[in-house]
Amino acid sequence: MVVLAAATECLLAQTRTLRVVTYNVAADINGVTAPLPGLIAPPSNPNNFQSGGVLEGIGEELLNGNAQPLDVLALQETTSNTQTVMPIVNALNTFYGIAGMYSNSSYQATESGGDIADGNGPNAIIFNTRTLQLLASVPVDPAGGTSQLGGVSSGYSGEYREVMRYQFAPAGVATNAANVFYIYVSHYKSGSSSTANNTNSRAGEAFIVRNNAVTTLPPTARILHVGDFNTGLASEKMFVTLTAPGANQLLDPLNPAASLTTNLDGSAAPADLTEKATYLQYRDDYQMMTTNVYYGAGGGLALIAGTYHPFGNNGTTAYQTSVNSGTDTALNNRLVTNGPVFISAAQLLLDLTNASDHLPVVADYAIPLPAPVISAVSLARTNLVLTLTNCATNGVFRLLLGTNLALSPANWSAVATSTATGGTIVFTATNVVDTTKPRGFFILLEN
Repeated sequence: MVVLAAATECLLAQTRTLRVVTYNVAADINGVTAPLPGLIAPPSNPNNFQSGGVLEGIGEELLNGNAQPLDVLALQETTSNTQTVMPIVNALNTFYGIAGMYSNSSYQATESGGDIADGNGPNAIIFNTRTLQLLASVPVDPAGGTSQLGGVSSGYSGEYREVMRYQFAPAGVATNAANVFYIYVSHYKSGSSSTANNTNSRAGEAFIVRNNAVTTLPPTARILHVGDFNTGLASEKMFVTLTAPGANQLLDPLNPAASLTTNLDGSAAPADLTEKATYLQYRDDYQMMTTNVYYGAGGGLALIAGTYHPFGNNGTTAYQTSVNSGTDTALNNRLVTNGPVFISAAQLLLDLTNASDHLPVVADYAIPLPAPVISAVSLARTNLVLTLTNCATNGVFRLLLGTNLALSPANWSAVATSTATGGTIVFTATNVVDTTKPRGFFILLEN
């Protein structure tokens, strides 16, 4: 067999898919302080983390043919890192069987009002350490600090709960202007849009968020603004402020043209409703993003088209009924069965109605990774040895063997796999060289 390879060869540019979730987990209502049953384990056995719940089920869902564990989980209505966030982290690590796979920001956002049972619990974030590195956790407070949290009717800023801004980059690579991105997590004031205090309070928070993005971040920053926005009305001043043209303008994937007459509450847009899981009637939960993310401009974080959706709702649930009504087909034929545990669609719909009164909003994004370089190729008897540089730490590389270049790599044989523990690795494929056989070809791929 003739080995065909070239030293100092740069592989094709790589991207990493990130699954981003925002979820109001309602862990601070009516005295509840821990994750509700169904979120990380079945309602029938809330300590059985190996069986998983909604969060693990999100990783089973096929989006454009891809399924993967969540990479970012933005949370609203937690109680504290200790009582709500860490149990979720520990459960995810238990389910996937990898210690330290998930972690969270150590910053504890301010509890608005000081009552852990009133729905004003702090925003928080959990992330997959194998795919992302958390660079910063920054509170975005009104002028005067957290003492000014509260509705405008009481003379406060309108920012009802402390907004958090998290800065991320892909794990295992050096940071640069293209791979850094930011996530603002908000839980806007609730209440009817017919009440001026509610709409003015939401507008006040939106102004603080947009002003922070404009004055403290680069004008080409890649930004997600996620959370429970507590309205589906694009006519609100909040929406106008966030989507106004200018630096770091945000778009709503469900209303990218920013039509101010769009109303995504009520029965007109059933597939977009996220609250309540047992009585769907409002589109409260959002993942908004800057234009460069939405349109995939500039080679940085980019929304993968067709992936944005409420988990567990595809419009087959009748208005003001439960996602577990029996008519919901949102997860049918969309779940992979090769995960640590397969959670059925029926189980996940039951889990959703127990885990929170909201549905999570899920979307996949692509982010660039540096292209690895084959810096040396050699033979050691029947072994092929490749030296790779510029690797992403924890990047998984596969060597494929084939005899016909016309065939798709899917039809080639995988002969070796290696994981990069640093920027340079020596990749050895054992017993792949046989000079007595016809010529063969190798392809090196990074998962």
